[in-house]
Amino acid sequence: MKKLYIAILYHQHQPYYKDPIENYYHFPWVRFHAIKDYYDMAAIVSKFEKLKININLVPSLIVQLEDYAFNNAMDKDLELTIKNVDDLTDEDKIYILENFFRCNWNTMLYIYPRYTELLEKRGKMVSREDLNRKIKFFAKQDFLDLQVWANLAWFDPMWRDEDKILDDLFKKQKGFTQEDKEFIVKKQREICSKIVPIHKKLQDEGKIEVSVTPFYHPILPLLCDTSKARISNPQITLPSIHFSHTEDAKVQVENAIKCYKERFGRNPAGLWPAEGSVSEDIIPILASAGIKWIATDEEILKNSLRNNPEFNNEIVFGNVTKKYVYKNYKVRHPTTSDELNIIFRDRELADNIGFIYSKWSAKDAVKDIENRLTNIYNYVYKQQNVTEDAIVSIILDGENCWEYYPNDGIDFLNEFYTMLTTNPLFETVLISEFLNSHEPKHIIKNLWPGSWINANYNVWIGHPEDNLAWDYLSKTRKFLVDYIDKHHNMDKSKIDLCWESIYIAEGSDWCWWYGEEHYTPDNMGFDYLFRKHLKNVYKILNEPEPEYLNLPIKGHLKKPEYFLPKDLINPIIDGKITNYFEWLLSGRYGIRQAGALHQTTNIICGIFFGFDMKNLFFRIDYNHEIKKDIASSLFFNIYIKRKDNTGNIYQIKFQFEDLVKYELIYPDSTKQELNYIAKDKVIELKLPFSLINSQPGCDLQFYVSVNRTVQNSTGEIFEIKTYELERWPENNYIELSQPDENFIKRNWTI
Repeated sequence: MKKLYIAILYHQHQPYYKDPIENYYHFPWVRFHAIKDYYDMAAIVSKFEKLKININLVPSLIVQLEDYAFNNAMDKDLELTIKNVDDLTDEDKIYILENFFRCNWNTMLYIYPRYTELLEKRGKMVSREDLNRKIKFFAKQDFLDLQVWANLAWFDPMWRDEDKILDDLFKKQKGFTQEDKEFIVKKQREICSKIVPIHKKLQDEGKIEVSVTPFYHPILPLLCDTSKARISNPQITLPSIHFSHTEDAKVQVENAIKCYKERFGRNPAGLWPAEGSVSEDIIPILASAGIKWIATDEEILKNSLRNNPEFNNEIVFGNVTKKYVYKNYKVRHPTTSDELNIIFRDRELADNIGFIYSKWSAKDAVKDIENRLTNIYNYVYKQQNVTEDAIVSIILDGENCWEYYPNDGIDFLNEFYTMLTTNPLFETVLISEFLNSHEPKHIIKNLWPGSWINANYNVWIGHPEDNLAWDYLSKTRKFLVDYIDKHHNMDKSKIDLCWESIYIAEGSDWCWWYGEEHYTPDNMGFDYLFRKHLKNVYKILNEPEPEYLNLPIKGHLKKPEYFLPKDLINPIIDGKITNYFEWLLSGRYGIRQAGALHQTTNIICGIFFGFDMKNLFFRIDYNHEIKKDIASSLFFNIYIKRKDNTGNIYQIKFQFEDLVKYELIYPDSTKQELNYIAKDKVIELKLPFSLINSQPGCDLQFYVSVNRTVQNSTGEIFEIKTYELERWPENNYIELSQPDENFIKRNWTI
């Protein structure tokens, strides 16, 4: 019986938080994810005899882990964890209250009574001024307990099973001591020291394959030539200074291979380009360095095949050619003829694990994966009669998503791996093993330049903030080159340190936070650290730094989740944007990605809302590429309540397909069908204020969710279950007030 081969690849990465000049870490996330993700994500493989997975370790992460393990690396959170409570200043206490609750509250805080108590004492939404006042109400023991819980909550549950002292601290809950803190920090450093060795051991045993990324996680194609961004987005605005330094790309790759070889005793076979970013420029660099395979997103494959003569008669990714995702390929440079093996990830499977299944039970989530893989098996081997072995690549972030899962994802992973190793249709593989035994049948001769996000580089270049960062990088790099040319007797160690600062600044993570695609409360910290790496070049050389490097690149705006209506509107409910002005003065909620994860398969693309004096209006922009089989099982909800009455929630509910009416569900569960809705290019609907018992001036809150119904079967028993796929805002409400007679006067401007 033919097998469907499953290649799971987890990408483990953190930005380079260390300032090498100050020898200090500006963020604690390497340390926290070390105790929560990096060790156990590898170690769990030993529990399953037939399981094989692939793990990508970014070299800049490896050296940071080792810095914590062996060099007593320090960050501010760690510094204020160790500090005796008697020595805490008011500024220290404010920082602790502001930053020591940074975790997913639902899965990492609310499950611990004492940690929850401390949060409630501080308040969930507090300003800097509030914190200055609240520190007076926190006793020494409160601060000591908070110092412990801010670290304790990040430990993966497996460490409680393996270490009785650690487990006793969880059970203790409160009344912690200075000695307890010292034990926790020692344990963290010990775990950091074990991460690379467990990966080497499992790789030597043939249980995992470890791949790498260019050293500081740069967007390699953009280092080679920023102008290539115009191929995937002809309308893009590029930086004023053209950046094209293939020599830097080579160094980033060579240093990555050197780092890997020193720890694993051999060269890496595979490389995950940072953010799945590929172009033809990188093929000779990687091939000459001995890299055998790379991986990227299925959207890159789709665009590449459209430009390859062999597939001219195919409608790529139509009903027939989705099968091409489940093949392995060679990619060939058009002039040098250098070649690499390449595979392409199944986007939907990866996104579901990263963003959706955390809201489901582990059994239901894995059943859904099993059904999807079975459908792929039947599609490829039975419907398409493909004779060559198919490979499904499931490639995703290996660290950030698990904090959204109960029990740090252990229940899901156990269920997932059990299914993969017991279902006779599937076999997990190391990527190199599969490629060594499966010669590709197709060669890609025109590789599309882009990343795993929308098959372009828009996240990292094109926005004014991104472009300014690239220009600052270009100027600093040119300054260094010119300085070296003029000073032939420079200390080599200084030259090396300057170049290291340039290579760090070439990392993708700084521009991830520039622009409008992503948000973190630490935006300004990332901005500061990027500019600090550039300023270090001048500092090392005892030269004055340019004044512009002291000015933030990032705008000082708060997170603009939504904008309130500017005036009354009166849209035609026809599912069309009838004219430019119809929704111009409405409120808007833009679907933005919070944090270090990015979901590429959103169903909702934007939410507009507004009102006249009698009605509330909604417009939902949706993804027009939703598959038919999924669309038929989707329904949308809008939950509305008065801000002053949390008990009365009104629910608008409607099916996505065949949309002619919506259902208004009242707080007492009675229902009413209304036909004030239409779907075409967008979804538009109207809700009379009178139906939700709202009066002029009432403050309202709402959020929108997308749910999916799935039919599960056990034997002859069929069960319909409903799962939430998206909610916007994710953890909050959009707030607005019903207009009163003074609304127009208050909002009218000339």
